[in-house]
Amino acid sequence: MPVNAIDILLKNKDKNFVQRILNSSIFPVISNEDGSVSTHKMAAEIDENGEWLVFPTIVSLPDGRLLDLKDNRSALDFAKKTGEFINFGNNKDDAIPFAANGYKDWNKKAPLMGRQ
Repeated sequence: MPVNAIDILLKNKDKNFVQRILNSSIFPVISNEDGSVSTHKMAAEIDENGEWLVFPTIVSLPDGRLLDLKDNRSALDFAKKTGEFINFGNNKDDAIPFAANGYKDWNKKAPLMGRQ
């Protein structure tokens, strides 16, 4: 059964990066090279146990500042240390589109590709 971005986000609303997705207007931003700003960017990677993890590559530091981790490995390591990731299990078909921008459609109730 396809999953909805809002369902995934609400199940993980205790995580800082999810709060930044759901309430981006109250959090700091990072300036991008093209002049735009971001509160979050996401990635999906498979871990050593064969599970797909979705995690932010823009992370919140303890002092509230945001840091753009340019490579996924550093971001994944940070996510594992802080618990700031969503485990999609073996579901690559939902993890990748969710990380690639599916999380931005949280208010549309649109199903992601793949199945849960």
